[in-house]
Amino acid sequence: MSRHIPPGVPAIAHYRSKAIECAQRLNNLTWNIAARRANCFSQALGIAVTSYLASLSDGSHASKGYASIWQRHGYLVTFEGLLSAVGKELGMIEDASIAVQMLRKVNIVLVSDDVNVSSNNGESQRVPVAHSPFVNWVHLACVTNGSHSKTQYRLEIGLNPSYYQNRVPEPLKNGAAVRLFPVLFQMG
Repeated sequence: MSRHIPPGVPAIAHYRSKAIECAQRLNNLTWNIAARRANCFSQALGIAVTSYLASLSDGSHASKGYASIWQRHGYLVTFEGLLSAVGKELGMIEDASIAVQMLRKVNIVLVSDDVNVSSNNGESQRVPVAHSPFVNWVHLACVTNGSHSKTQYRLEIGLNPSYYQNRVPEPLKNGAAVRLFPVLFQMG
C-alpha cells in the first residue's frame, strides 16, 4: 500500500492548494524579513565602522591606551532612538534593535594593504573604497559555526601601508580582531 496520494484526487485538491498558498506566503514573508534585516544591518554596520575608524584616526584615543581596551573588551558603539512605540514607529524600533543585536557578531580586523589577508579570501572578494586616501578596500566574511545563531562576521579593512604603520596602534596590528559592543538607547 502506497502512502502517496496522487495530486489529481479531488477530495484533497482544496487542502493542497491551501498548503501551497501558505508555503508561498511564508516564503514571501521570510524574504521580506531577510531584506529588512540586511538593509538595517548594513546601515548600522556603516555607522559603527565609521565611528571606529574616526576614533582610530583621532590620535588622542590611541595615546590614552584605548586601543588595548578595544582589543580586549570590544569597541563601544551607542545608538540613540527617539521614536515612539506607536504605529509604524514600533517596527522601526524593532528593526534598529535587530540591527544593533547583529552588530554583536562583528569583529573588525585592520590589515595593511601590502600583506595577504587570509588564504581563502581572494582579492576578487575585496570591495574597493573609492576616494579614500587611507582605506583601500573592505571584505566582509561570514564565519559560520554550526547553527545560524552562532554566525559571526569578520570585517577586514585594508589600509594604506603607510597609514597602517604610522597610525594604527600596536594592539590593533597583526590580525587583532576588535569586536563591536553595540548599545541602543530608546527614548520613546
